[in-house]
Amino acid sequence: MTYLLFTNLTEEKNDSFFVEARLCFSEEFVTKFEKYKRWQDAKSTILGRLLLAYGLKNLYQIDIDDLKMNFTKDKKPFIENSAIKFNISHSNDVIVCAITSVGEVGVDVEKINDVNIQDFKGQFSQVEYDAIINSSNELQQFYTYWTQKEAVVKCYGSGLNIPLDSFEIIDNVTLVDKQRYYVKESILGAAYKCHTATNTYLSDDKMEIIKIGSSNLSDFMSLYNFRSFK
Repeated sequence: MTYLLFTNLTEEKNDSFFVEARLCFSEEFVTKFEKYKRWQDAKSTILGRLLLAYGLKNLYQIDIDDLKMNFTKDKKPFIENSAIKFNISHSNDVIVCAITSVGEVGVDVEKINDVNIQDFKGQFSQVEYDAIINSSNELQQFYTYWTQKEAVVKCYGSGLNIPLDSFEIIDNVTLVDKQRYYVKESILGAAYKCHTATNTYLSDDKMEIIKIGSSNLSDFMSLYNFRSFK
């Protein structure tokens, strides 16, 4: 089963939230989120990890006290000694975490903002770019392809080693290094585009979208220890 958990960023009880986070998480992770100059970036980073922990605990019944996280050479985080895969993304005030027990997973969410689409022409195949500029809503189509491609790259796990124009997405499917990847859209609001990529086909009944309130995540944080989270 694959789950997409998401929450919204709020400034509610920020002081107590960050105090609790400094107590609950590892020194390494605290150092990471404290490097951010904007509270929005720091809190989004923490909420992403809380979404992961919440999903592991409540959807997969994993003991998060014994959970150990590490990173691949391409800096993709993973859970040691587990078949469960995950990926986290955030944009503006939406944070998402995709978790799966079937294969690899990548996720990307983007706030739809005005961009000069021509500046990104080199990131798409000619077919994709033509589809964007010939669309009745160029911006929507641009962000559709963009989040699809970013999700595939994150699922593949090699960071920036794959140029976005090196693979083409046709009917929500693409091929990278002879591996087929499937992308699925999740509707999180009219102002956002979000796609999840997997290397196994997901039918609609094999993926569930779950919204969790930020206050619920704050309450969850106060109950557990996350010192194994890097």
